[in-house]
Parts: sequence; C-alpha cells; structure tokens
Amino acid sequence: MFNDPEDQVLMSRMAEGDRGAFEALYRSYAPALSRYLFRMCYDASQAEDCLQETFMRVWRAAPRWRAQGKVSTFLFQVAKNVGLDHRSRKAREQARSEGEEGQERPEPPSPDPEPDRALEGAELRALVRRAVASLPEDQRAVLELVQTEGLTYRETAEILQLPLGTVKSRMAAAAETLRIRLLRHVRG
Repeated sequence: MFNDPEDQVLMSRMAEGDRGAFEALYRSYAPALSRYLFRMCYDASQAEDCLQETFMRVWRAAPRWRAQGKVSTFLFQVAKNVGLDHRSRKAREQARSEGEEGQERPEPPSPDPEPDRALEGAELRALVRRAVASLPEDQRAVLELVQTEGLTYRETAEILQLPLGTVKSRMAAAAETLRIRLLRHVRG
C-alpha cells in the first residue's frame, strides 16, 4: 500500500525542515487518512480539519521522529488520536447544547445513473453504515482499519496499540455482530 523505505526518507527530510518532503508525504497519505477520518466524524468538512491537524502534528513531531516503526503506522496513530480528540470535543458540545437528536449522517452521492438502482444502493450503503456505526468503538476501529483501509492485523495492532490476538478477536466479533444485524434486517 505504502512505500515505507521512501516514507522513512521523507520523514528524515521533514525532520530537517524540508517542505517538499512534507508535501510528498501528504500527497501519498492524505487520501487514505481522509477516508479514515471521515468514518470517524461522518462530516467531510470536519474530516478535512482533522486531516490538516494530523499533518500539522506530524510536521511538529518530525524532528523527534525515530525510525523505529513504519511511517504508515505512525501516521494512522496520529490520525486516530486527532479523530478521537475531535469526537470527544463534539460529544461535549452536543451535551452542552439542547439537541438535534436523531440526525441522519449525510449520504454520499451515488454514481449509479439508474435512479431505482441508485436508491437501492444508497439504502444498502446507509444500512451498512448504520450497522458499522452501531458497533462498539473498539470493534469499529479494527474493522475500519482492516477492511476499509486494507491494513494488516499486525499494522492495525500497532496503530491501536493492542496485542495482535485482541485485534483478531475484535475483528471476528465485529463481523459476527454485523452478520447478525444485517440478517435481522433482511428477514424483517
């Protein structure tokens, strides 16, 4: 997915203040981190803010970078922390304000030109998105990194700072929970 030897070089150059290296790392990782952050906040604007904050933290941390792990793992860890910080702030803000409960998360536009199929696809995506969103946070984090970002269990364990066996068991639990919830919906 990512080229870690080149990424290591980019991080070393960033530690010396090389903005070109920063831009190259940004271009390489921004799409994947943006998707990951969007699934944490379900708001494109907030995900973009989190992405910018992630890369600002990486830039500030570059002088202290020690090539002890994969750059991709480090970047996803920073993004995870930024996303969790954002969620905490958002939860506190919602608790303070009287609210608009039950708001549906925005549905991304369907590229399908046939309206009936587009509607069915949108409904199915919304159903799956709600089922994933309803998973416990620990299971959802594992599912998103493994299934959506295509990271290995080992990389996911490093990012989430968990034992490998815990990642595997959470993935299995998430898959089983989703299977049961989606079967319930299909059966009515």
